[in-house]
Amino acid sequence: MKKVILFLIDSMMPDVLERCIAANKAPALRFFMEHSQYIPDCVTVFPTMTASIDCSLITGVYPDQHKVPGLVWYDAERKKMVNYINGATPVRKIGISSCGGNVLFDMNERHLSKDVKTIHEVLEENNLVSGSINVIAHRGHKQHKVKMPPLLDAITSFSLREHVSGPTIMSMGTLVRPALFRTVPWDFSQSALEGFGINDTYAINVMIEVIRSGQQPHFTLVYLPENDHKLHNNPEDAIQHLADVDKQLARLLDSFASWEQMLERNVCILISDHGQTVIGESEDHNISLDHLLANFSIHMLGTDVTPEVEVVICNNERMTFLYPVNGTEQLSIVDAVSMEERIDLIAWKEGQKVKVRRGGTQQEMCFWRNGEYQDAYGSSWSVEGDVSVLDVQYDGERLSFDTYPDAFSRLYGSLFSQTAEVVAVTAAKSYEFLSECAPTHLGGGSHGSLHKQDSLIPLVIAGASEMFPLPARLVDVKAFILRELGIPTASSLQLPGHDQTN
Repeated sequence: MKKVILFLIDSMMPDVLERCIAANKAPALRFFMEHSQYIPDCVTVFPTMTASIDCSLITGVYPDQHKVPGLVWYDAERKKMVNYINGATPVRKIGISSCGGNVLFDMNERHLSKDVKTIHEVLEENNLVSGSINVIAHRGHKQHKVKMPPLLDAITSFSLREHVSGPTIMSMGTLVRPALFRTVPWDFSQSALEGFGINDTYAINVMIEVIRSGQQPHFTLVYLPENDHKLHNNPEDAIQHLADVDKQLARLLDSFASWEQMLERNVCILISDHGQTVIGESEDHNISLDHLLANFSIHMLGTDVTPEVEVVICNNERMTFLYPVNGTEQLSIVDAVSMEERIDLIAWKEGQKVKVRRGGTQQEMCFWRNGEYQDAYGSSWSVEGDVSVLDVQYDGERLSFDTYPDAFSRLYGSLFSQTAEVVAVTAAKSYEFLSECAPTHLGGGSHGSLHKQDSLIPLVIAGASEMFPLPARLVDVKAFILRELGIPTASSLQLPGHDQTN
């Protein structure tokens, strides 16, 4: 049985992948593409932010089941904002220890629902070995000790020394090191300036060492983050950024006797988490939420949600969660943001229905589960109102989506990931949201929205025994891998679009 390696390349986009190969700047990616099933329009999760997507990748379900809503969200039960390390200033205001605890421990141990199983848990319950390298969503049955570098230990007041759960082979930069015959030799990629190993070079160093050690898991998920960081700053150099990723993949291929040997021994899957949209350069391309919500008392970062607070803003770049608190009317928030033309979509829950309004208009529609209309993924829906709000088409037999891929399941998954009232807003193309200290990217790349520019990702599968089912979604990758490894779980046997809870 071949082993499976899944490379998660942050912000890899299909058009950039194709242009990079055409420019002869990506020999490793070309090699994989020439031996693969290539799907340029795989649909990712909404919000198009790493935390919720990573949790969907390892669980095979949307956020309404795994319960991690986004990169930044509000825990209404604890009255605390959850930030998985997004933006230096917000993290400093909220507290590095709090945000560090969110991403290192709480996401996997508390936020990620125990009602769903991760791919690591399923594999090791079936006597196979699983591995995770630098992925923030990693829950498994093994306990791993976190060893904080002295600098981080001091900054976090020595508070982040717990054990974390993960698969048998686990690496989280230099904080969690895999138990191999020898440690990965030190180089600059492990330094503080390089994120203590949370980078492409160190991830590939670990993967090479894992293979050389003779302890390669049956499945390994490898996260390569640097393409995303570079695109946020310099989207015009997208081809070169992906070429830099290719150099790291080539290093791994070169560690084999031949590149062909890699595919003789492994199924190699390459996927992205989301795309990116280029933001305009003028200040007008930042949509000020403080201005739109000026008539409300807005929660300030780093403070308690006191009885005087009316709205909590959780900014996820090109989308934002707005939480009405302390008796604030949800519809008053909807109305406050509705006439802003730079907002694309406004969505909220009413009972079991999702209501959606087009920004700058009064056009509105709603949908709910288990109706007479079926989409391409096997889910059925009822629909009312102006379906042009979500660019929904219906041919008499099936619903189809274009501008907003798999729009119903993705919006439903996001809003019903939380029991609290919440309004989700997305920015129109070339815009992103501005709120207190949130990172912005004027002239750079950003993501988070439901739009296909942020939502369609490439999927490359080389060396597999079967074809990936179409139309493809990121949430179906887990089931595909389990089938490749001979595990016919309930999840892997379900049709795409049906609830997958394992």
